[in-house]
Amino acid sequence: MTQAVCFKCGEIKFGAFMLCSHCSATPSADEDLVLSLSMTDHYLDLATLKRIGGDIKIGKFPHLDEESRQYLLKELQEFKKNPLSNLMPANVPAPAKKKSKWWSF
Repeated sequence: MTQAVCFKCGEIKFGAFMLCSHCSATPSADEDLVLSLSMTDHYLDLATLKRIGGDIKIGKFPHLDEESRQYLLKELQEFKKNPLSNLMPANVPAPAKKKSKWWSF
């Protein structure tokens, strides 16, 4: 399981590139994707992720040093060459909203 911090609200979520169930944010711009990738259990332990999330919640947003940003940007560009990158939420169209009621009582 991949734990990550939402780049917008600071909640812990599943997967760096996935929709946040708390605030509905999904990273799509490269800078947001790189920041989201940096805030995962691939690079940081859970205690650090929670601390970063707490900082985001009070308006203290993290900034990557240039060397880390460039490294992760390169990793992201390599990932985008992979056909699996087409499954990223930003690349998958949202399902059409139903116009009729789908439930009954």
